[in-house]
Amino acid sequence: MKSISHITIACGRGHGVQGLQFAAAICVLIFSSLPLSAQYLGDQLIGFTGLKAGSQPPPGYFVTLPLYFRDSSLSIYNAQGSRVLKNGTADINLFVLPSLQVVTPFKILGATYGAAYTQWIMNGSLTLVALNFQRSTRYGFGDIYVQPVILGWHIPHADITAGYSFFAPTGAGSAGHHMWVHEIDFGTTLYADAAQKWNVSTMMYYDFNGTKSDTNVKPGQILTLTGGAGRSFLKGAANVGAAYGAQWKTTHDSGPDIPSFLPITNGRVFGVGPEVGMPVFAKGRNVGLVSFRYLWLVGPKTNLGGQTLTASFTFARLKGQ
Repeated sequence: MKSISHITIACGRGHGVQGLQFAAAICVLIFSSLPLSAQYLGDQLIGFTGLKAGSQPPPGYFVTLPLYFRDSSLSIYNAQGSRVLKNGTADINLFVLPSLQVVTPFKILGATYGAAYTQWIMNGSLTLVALNFQRSTRYGFGDIYVQPVILGWHIPHADITAGYSFFAPTGAGSAGHHMWVHEIDFGTTLYADAAQKWNVSTMMYYDFNGTKSDTNVKPGQILTLTGGAGRSFLKGAANVGAAYGAQWKTTHDSGPDIPSFLPITNGRVFGVGPEVGMPVFAKGRNVGLVSFRYLWLVGPKTNLGGQTLTASFTFARLKGQ
């Protein structure tokens, strides 16, 4: 999956000197390649997946064109969950070029085998009004995200998926995190009826961050959960319901290069909102699908509030039976 990211952050007045320092730090770290760029936002984007997150699609080839937008103009929260910035905005736009995925008919341990590939392309700009600070970058290749193993099981009342992925530090400057990230994932979609119309899903991603190559800091591990509850229509091709996302920093960052003014805390944020997915065409083995997902972000600590919007178009070439 390829993405073009534009980031604009404008920070207003915080609650005193400590609040201002925290607000400035969190804005800079979200944008830049400073040591704790993974402190507040994980590599997995909250709200990027939702309904039927624990299901693997049928065998075939899939090309997805997603758009991800995160607006954090409402507030910035510290480690105690208190708002330290009232007049701040942090907008992240990811215009994503094709995401490539293949699901094969081959079986491993009774599961269908698949794989996927992502390449990020990013640029951004940062403005801190209160500190009279401004910074921008050019377009550049970010880290690649490879999913060499995606396994999917299908039983009458549930789908199960598990896999291994990694982020490779191919990005230059602020376009990359400058560290290897190994990820394991596991999820399921449960069906309440034999026709599999009512579904509830949860997908877990757990990231093991390595030491950043540009400084002696090792970001802590990050847990991301996504999923939702919905109702399927049109023989399962359409799905409507409520999606959710959640993300925690489960361990502290470590290393001597962590700036002394930054809080070493385990950040968190939650999100919930509606999702709609539907087919737009089907001709033979060729299928086109669109989806829209909107989450309100709540309960942030050492993180940003706000909302996210994800929209995508998927072209699928299904394998013949």
